[in-house]
Amino acid sequence: MDSTQNALHAAATVDQKDLNEAVVTAVAAVARQNIHHCAELFDIPVRLAQRFASMALQSEDRHSIVDPLEDLATTPTALWRVTMTLDDVAQMQRGPEAAASPHLERYRDVVASLNQQVVLMLLRYATQPRLAALVSGLGSQAVMDAMSSASCSTLVQSAGHVPRPLIRLTINEVYLDRVFSTLSGYPIDPTLRALVARTLCRWDDFVAISDTVDRELAEPRPERVTKIGRPTAVFLPPGEADTIRQLIAHGVSTRTILQFTRSEVNCAQVRRLRRAADEARDNEPEAQEAPPDIDLPRTHDSNAAVWGSAVRRLLVTSIFAHQRVLVSLGLPPHAAFVEAYEFYAIHHKDPGNPLSLSRLISAVFSPMREGLVHLGHCTECGTMHLSHDGHHNGIECPVCALAKFNKLGRPSTFRAGTWAAASASRSAEALPA
Repeated sequence: MDSTQNALHAAATVDQKDLNEAVVTAVAAVARQNIHHCAELFDIPVRLAQRFASMALQSEDRHSIVDPLEDLATTPTALWRVTMTLDDVAQMQRGPEAAASPHLERYRDVVASLNQQVVLMLLRYATQPRLAALVSGLGSQAVMDAMSSASCSTLVQSAGHVPRPLIRLTINEVYLDRVFSTLSGYPIDPTLRALVARTLCRWDDFVAISDTVDRELAEPRPERVTKIGRPTAVFLPPGEADTIRQLIAHGVSTRTILQFTRSEVNCAQVRRLRRAADEARDNEPEAQEAPPDIDLPRTHDSNAAVWGSAVRRLLVTSIFAHQRVLVSLGLPPHAAFVEAYEFYAIHHKDPGNPLSLSRLISAVFSPMREGLVHLGHCTECGTMHLSHDGHHNGIECPVCALAKFNKLGRPSTFRAGTWAAASASRSAEALPA
């Protein structure tokens, strides 16, 4: 990917953290006043609202050595999902909406500030709907087109009059328990905390994703026809060349590319693109060589290498969740898979558990089309996860597997004293009288 795209991805990561802070602050502010109003306004369980109220009290206590709200806000991935629709965009263009329920009207300023930040974030990606989908979870091309054609100032001003939040929390109470407490007492690694957050999924969303995947797998795969005696086609289907270039850049073999793509691509076309990529690389100025990525052990069974670790299964499910958002924008499944891997490889790649694109195609994408990889949903922690028929090690949910081996906390072991240590900037002075 070029430097411009890398800069956009870097800005997207910053936007996720900034909006995390705004969302966590807004939920805690409402929960601090009334937990039932917080549950109604943000569509969350009352017990989760009660947890936010408790964390707000702990954050305000200067004698406390930790700040749970600050720790939660610094999670390096989104803890929310944008739920804006075409009706919302049309209503914001028409003007202020009707007032909220009387008992929720006093939270108007909190909701207005949050909604304005959501709209400003989406407007920054109005011309990049794929990146906006990866950042916000909003997989609607129609909404992004409507926002790009509307007046920016009107949308920002009218967003403050929308009576409900334009986001929905994706975290639950079990997530708070498991990322802030462990049996060993050590804090949770930020990368692991982000992976768990990205794989959380409500039951209705899981059903919708499962139905869509089943329809895609049921579609007949076009057979590749070899036309003997005719010249090789010069032009590729729209967008297919970009996907093949990305595959070539990640070192995917020609045979895998032909098996992976669904269009009428032949060996000569792939070789032509590969030759052009090699020439462009030779013409580039020499840059300082980066240390090579440490790949997984080269075993005879790539499926075992991918599915043998709960952390790598979380990585796989995270990339799959990003792929589903891009598919909802209209991208072909294989092109969305490559795009989601690009986003992972740039900003969320874990050096300790690297995954190459070739290995993901052979161990995840292809077995899924053969019916060997299935999508599941954990009733305990609400995690969406992929599992392989021959490699699940007895526990299908990777989050529950990590909790069993004390890598994540358990709901029954939560204690206020096991929160991760806050930064040294916390003041230890006594509260003023």
